[in-house]
Amino acid sequence: MNILSKFNLTSRIVFLVSLLGALAVIITVYSLASLRAVDRDYRALLNQDARASLLISAAMLDLSDASHLVLSVLTEQEVADMRQTQQQLAVVMEDFDDKLATIAPLVSNASHQLSLIRQQERALFEQANAVIDSAARWRGDRALTIIHQEFDPTLQSIRQNMDVLRSRTVNNFNSTSEALSATTRATMVNTAAAFTLALILVIGLSAYISLTQISRPIKQLTRTMNRLSLRDYACPIDHTERQDEVGSMAKALEVFRDNMQRADRLEREALIDAENRRISQQLIDLTEAMPGAVFQLRVNPDGEQRFQFLSGKASRYIGDAAFDASHSGLRLDRIRVDKSPEHTRAMERLISQSLNQLCPLDMEMEVETETQRFWLKTLASARKTSDGAILLNGIWLDTSEAKAQAQALETAKEQAEQAAKAKSDFLATMSHEIRTPMNAILGFAELVLKHPLEQRQREHMEKLVRSGQHLLGIINDILDFSKIDGKHLTVERIPFSPQQLLDDTREMLGDKARDKGLQLEFEPASALPNLIGDPLRIYQILLNYTNNAIKFSEHGIITLRLELQQVAGEGTCLYGEVEDQGIGLSKQEQAKLFAPFQQADTSITRRYGGTGLGLAISRSLSELMDGDVGVRSTPGKGSCFWFRVQVGIAAPDTPLTISSPTPPQADPGLNGLRVLLVDDNQVNRLVAKEFLHEAGILVDEVEDGYDAVQQLTQNSQRKYDAVLMDVMMPGLDGLSATRILRQNTRLYKLPIIAMSANASQEDEKKSLQAGMNVHLAKPIDQHLLWRTLSRLCLGNVADIPSRRPPAPEAEDSASVLDPLPLETLKQLVSTERFISMLAMLSADCIKRGERFRVLGDAADPQTLSREAHDLISTAGHSGLRKLEQSARTLKSELENAPDETVLKKLCMTIYQNAMTSVATLETYFGVRS
Repeated sequence: MNILSKFNLTSRIVFLVSLLGALAVIITVYSLASLRAVDRDYRALLNQDARASLLISAAMLDLSDASHLVLSVLTEQEVADMRQTQQQLAVVMEDFDDKLATIAPLVSNASHQLSLIRQQERALFEQANAVIDSAARWRGDRALTIIHQEFDPTLQSIRQNMDVLRSRTVNNFNSTSEALSATTRATMVNTAAAFTLALILVIGLSAYISLTQISRPIKQLTRTMNRLSLRDYACPIDHTERQDEVGSMAKALEVFRDNMQRADRLEREALIDAENRRISQQLIDLTEAMPGAVFQLRVNPDGEQRFQFLSGKASRYIGDAAFDASHSGLRLDRIRVDKSPEHTRAMERLISQSLNQLCPLDMEMEVETETQRFWLKTLASARKTSDGAILLNGIWLDTSEAKAQAQALETAKEQAEQAAKAKSDFLATMSHEIRTPMNAILGFAELVLKHPLEQRQREHMEKLVRSGQHLLGIINDILDFSKIDGKHLTVERIPFSPQQLLDDTREMLGDKARDKGLQLEFEPASALPNLIGDPLRIYQILLNYTNNAIKFSEHGIITLRLELQQVAGEGTCLYGEVEDQGIGLSKQEQAKLFAPFQQADTSITRRYGGTGLGLAISRSLSELMDGDVGVRSTPGKGSCFWFRVQVGIAAPDTPLTISSPTPPQADPGLNGLRVLLVDDNQVNRLVAKEFLHEAGILVDEVEDGYDAVQQLTQNSQRKYDAVLMDVMMPGLDGLSATRILRQNTRLYKLPIIAMSANASQEDEKKSLQAGMNVHLAKPIDQHLLWRTLSRLCLGNVADIPSRRPPAPEAEDSASVLDPLPLETLKQLVSTERFISMLAMLSADCIKRGERFRVLGDAADPQTLSREAHDLISTAGHSGLRKLEQSARTLKSELENAPDETVLKKLCMTIYQNAMTSVATLETYFGVRS
């Protein structure tokens, strides 16, 4: 077919017709030759076998004639006749020989038989002559004997041989005739088959050529033409290599496709050019509309820097700095105000980091052009080109206004912090100034009540105690509200009994209600199961509600109720309400009732007293426990204040902490202990000394921190079991004195108890940070003081002098500590060894935290990196997750060369996490080193 592809279609058709004619001629020649050969063979058959058969028959007649002649001799009377018959017999025999001679070449493969027949013929003629001779001699008997014994057997044998020869000739004729007939028929069949095959071949070849060389290519080209009309130029064009009409069509179609592609490309290029012009104009418009100047800086591999694009506003921001011969690039050395080496290195570090890591660039500098001085911020992204250069695409922004706003915000923040600090200082001062005399008032009143008094005197003293406790309650309300307002107050979730809350409320306020002639009723909560929540805060809400009900009721019944509710989306809730029959509230009064420092009106304040904080605190406490508060009231008929807080159901066998109705007694083990009492207020020392003497504790007194340090460090002959340290003292205050004492290894574990009129959480945190063990707020609770001394001085393990802020109550210990490594260690060593190792770990964490706090001020990257590396190992092996992560954060930031502010902040974070980790260790393992 490859040969045919070189010819055109007309030549292929002529070829097919010629092929058909040539096949017809070949078949005809073959038929004629075959028939001619058959005719030749027929002629030869007739000329040989038929003639031979006739000659054999004639020869056999000659034999018959010879036999008749021999027999006729016996009937003849004359010898002459007998001799004449003998001559006739010789003629017959001669004819017989001639016929044999003629037959010999006509019959193939019969020479042997013919030789035998000749021999028999000669013998027969000799016998015939012998018969004739015997008859001529009148020896008839002899002649008959020869005839019967010799002539007839010989004649019969010749005849048999002649019959065999004739039969062979006839059989050969018949077989040859049949073969020639078969040849004739085969020739006719072959001729017909050849004509049929030739016709099929030519027709098949014609169909194949028509399909593969004409029809199918034309269809393919037609489909290609359709796809090209749809601008599908990816389709291939076949048959272009052919030299016929189809190849010409394919080449023409290829030219058509190329022309269409060229036309489309030109059209697209025209559209792209138009779109590029439109986009370019848009970009120009956008860059002009943007608040800053857009630039593109190319940094070649050899370090050369060139601005490839600058928007129209660039001159307003950087002037002609872009064309600076020094090629300072984004450093803008010509207009940069701060050209110090440190600032230059810092900018180079940021630019190099962006170029090396292909990360965004963000830097800010103060610049000064010919017309203005302002802060310029550079924001850019880096991209590497195929030739190895780096393109920085970015924008310059004037951040002077943002800087001013940030400065204003910083100033406002500082002012707010100063205001908050002033508020805190005011509350602390107010608490201190009120609690200091209150400590003396309540302390002496309680001491007086311990002695025999007249009834009227006892009533006066009890009123004095109640008034002092009321004033103390007001102070505590203000401090609680301050904690809530500063979001420093958290709630706990422990098992508790709802009935116990009602019993405690009855015990606390029952006498007060009876004094006013009110009936205090409690709907039993014994049917309620034990719950999980914050019983102290719930009890505080109940006390606030019940106190208000007693305060604003002159008669009637006050009812307290508790019940469980299932609230959609909230789960199990404890619902409580306090219902009274007091003065009631209007709708307007109810609307502002739960706001801070608010009461129904000022006349209520004058008549009933109070700060207006109780309900606001109750609302905040309820919200901390994912709950709510509210009131239902009718003026003149009474009010029903309610709250709802989320709780859990405790397991039936969960142990509960039940308050004892009888006041605790001093631990007998306290008798004989010696403590150092440090307080600048003589009255406070007197009250505390009386409390301590009642428990049998020996007391030494000093008036300030200097005397306490001297007494403890220089008087080694007297051993103290604890120190009661006032915080605010002239000269050396209690916090500073404690820090000095904790530096003395001999006094490192000496229990130091802070006694301060400042009772805020921040004050407690400062005390613990300084190294004090416990912070007790004034007025001092005698029983709490006893319990604290018993725990610190008589326990099996001394309490840790903590140099850290207390761990935040809401801290998730799982994020701070992974206990598995230490739990594994606990299983491998003895309890004493584990406690010792835990103490060493805690001390190491405290020491490292203090070191990072100090290093944060020095900002030495090399030392910080080494310390962070060591801390990662220690914290990681101990399971202190948060401490390890903060150390990793510092080490990672050190690789990016942060400024000193960031380093100091990260060091302080490590310090705080170290202290939190120690507190979590102690809480989790229940051991204090």
